[in-house]
Formats: sequence, C-alpha cells, structure tokens
Amino acid sequence: MLAVVPTARAQVVEVPHAPPQDRVSVADLVARGAPEAPEITFAPDLWLARVRGNTTYGGPTFTVDSQLGLTNYEATLNGELSVAWGGFYRVMATGWFFSTAATTTATQAGAFGGATINLGDQTSSQFNAAGAGGEFDVTLFQPFADQQFPWAARVPNEKNTADDGGYKTDLRIKAIGALRWYSASLAVTDLTNTTSGSWSMGALMPGLGGGVELDIDLLGKAPWIDSISFEASGGIGSNFAYEQYYLFIRASLNVNLTPTVAASFGYRLEDFKLGNGSAVFDGGVEGLFIGAVIKF
Repeated sequence: MLAVVPTARAQVVEVPHAPPQDRVSVADLVARGAPEAPEITFAPDLWLARVRGNTTYGGPTFTVDSQLGLTNYEATLNGELSVAWGGFYRVMATGWFFSTAATTTATQAGAFGGATINLGDQTSSQFNAAGAGGEFDVTLFQPFADQQFPWAARVPNEKNTADDGGYKTDLRIKAIGALRWYSASLAVTDLTNTTSGSWSMGALMPGLGGGVELDIDLLGKAPWIDSISFEASGGIGSNFAYEQYYLFIRASLNVNLTPTVAASFGYRLEDFKLGNGSAVFDGGVEGLFIGAVIKF
C-alpha cells in the first residue's frame, strides 16, 4: 500500500523593496536609527574681506581703515574641516589668512612705534592677520526629528519624512565650545621722513557660543536642487590678558546640488582685540564669502 506524504509548501515571504539609498546622506540615516557612521565635511571658500579697527603703539590712536588707508577688500582663503557623528555631535577645524597694504596721506599726526607721522606726510602700511582654531558643537534640540534631544528616546515622526528618507524640515539648535588663535601684524612707514614702526601679536583664547541650522528638503520640487540649508552661529572668548577677546559671527545659505555637494554663500566676521603691553589692536576682518561644501 502506498502512503501519500503531503509535501511541504514553500512559504513565500514578500520583502518590501527598500527605498533607494543613493540620495540619503549619512546624517539622514543616523537620524532614522541606522548604524552610526561619521560624516566628514570640507568647506573651502573665497572670502572677500576687509579690515576695520583701531591701533595704538606709543602714541595716539590710529584708525587702520580710514586714517591708514587700509580700505581694500582682499580675496582671502578660508577652510573648514569637520567630522559629525551620532546625529548630535561635531568637531571642526578652521583657518584663514588675510593681508592688505596701502599708501595714503596722513590725517592723524603722532608716533607709531619708531615712526613719526606728521599731517600731510605720505605713509605706507601693511596689515596681516590670521586665525585658526577648533570647535566642538552639540545639537541640544531638534524639534522636528525622531529624536529631539541627545538623551531622549526615538519617536518616529512620519509626517516629517521626505521622499529620500530624510526629513522634510530639520531644525537644530546648538551649543558651541571653541578654542581659537588669532595673530596680527602692522607695519607703518612715513615715506616723507623715512621713519617706521611695527608690531606683531598673537593670542590663544577659549570661548563659548551657539548656533542654529535649518534644512529644507526640495527634492522633486525645484530643478537641480536637493535641499537648502540656512546656518548661523557666533561666539565670544577671552584669555583675560591685556583685555584680549574675540567675537565671531558667520551666516550662510547652502544650496545642495547633490546629497554630497553644495554651493555656499554667506557673511563672516572675525573680530578680536590683541595687546602686548605696548601696542594694542582692536578691530577685525569681515566680508561676504562664496564657496562649496563637500561631504565624504
């Protein structure tokens, strides 16, 4: 007698297709609970900057832009390299160098170091400045995200999910800790009587600040644009020697042409006071910039 043994039916399990990931950045994946991976960003830019401020060196106060003639906007290179991880944390290194020179007719008489300047004399001035430093920022509040605080649990916000898997709108409020080094030098020569004076100073100063970032997804809504982001941050610091301090402000609009490349436009101010007991500079470098943001 033949026994009929029923054959096991193969169980077909339908696996839904995962959405394409080629347009999802690491930040989006981390925010959605994917495995954590660092995101490296390089942001070079061309800064059209000029110097403003006052200086003294054994005599009266000279205004470096109007009285010494240093009014030109100079093409200045600035670079930022950052690493972000965990969706909430980022470290950044930044640096720039500025240089300008001018010849003018003296409208302020007095001594500047070894230079004796008389009204109507021809003077020549050379000013250099540089800045470098590091920042550590923490996103304290992300109101439209799945995880609003670094210490909070994830609660999926499906209404704020874009087609690429990221957020339609993402707002970040940040706290910043900074350590910055500033240096500057100024040389002034009275061409009429061939006397000259110069100073060179630098200082390392810690500081604190804050920032805000707003990202808006535009994929499929605007041609050639994935998203746009607005960023603004600032901070102050001091080493409490010779009343030295600094203030930085930066604001930018980033137009993301792809998930990894953006065009950047903005304004930057690096304001600082340096002193060494005999010379003082109280001013800064400011201007508009244009650049790129490249993610790896």
